[in-house]
Amino acid sequence: MKYLIVMLMLFAMVVPAQQDTKATEQEAKVTDDNTQTQLPPGEFIYQPQGRRDPFWDLSKGEKAKTAREELEGIAGLLIDELKLEGIVFARGKYQALLSGPSNAEPPFNVTIGVNVYDGVIVKIDANSVVFKKILTMPLGGKKEKFETKWLNPEKEEGRQ
Repeated sequence: MKYLIVMLMLFAMVVPAQQDTKATEQEAKVTDDNTQTQLPPGEFIYQPQGRRDPFWDLSKGEKAKTAREELEGIAGLLIDELKLEGIVFARGKYQALLSGPSNAEPPFNVTIGVNVYDGVIVKIDANSVVFKKILTMPLGGKKEKFETKWLNPEKEEGRQ
């Protein structure tokens, strides 16, 4: 009987020691990951570590992900990235001067029918440019939405 009690006591000491070793190994892994990703409060960097990007539309596939970067000029820019710099009336029609997110390049001189990455210019008048934004839904189908960029957005807030 004493032999059985001694064996149970030894077994009770060995099992928690093994679990403590596993716990410390897991804690070491967690602290290694945390030291690599310590950021100031309010900042976030997505690190996929072999996982897919959860914000990328799966219906577009992997090739479409690089297609936008390959397009040059205004065709590779989103409507939301463009800023209306000016409107010119030349040769009997309006032309808009649109700038991209980086001010390193000169503004693009565009007319009606010019394609941007997520839409097309449908109307230009003396005070605004109207885009037809084409929204692609993840489960198929497309929606069209009209967006207006004003030359003087402060004055036009009530008209939108």
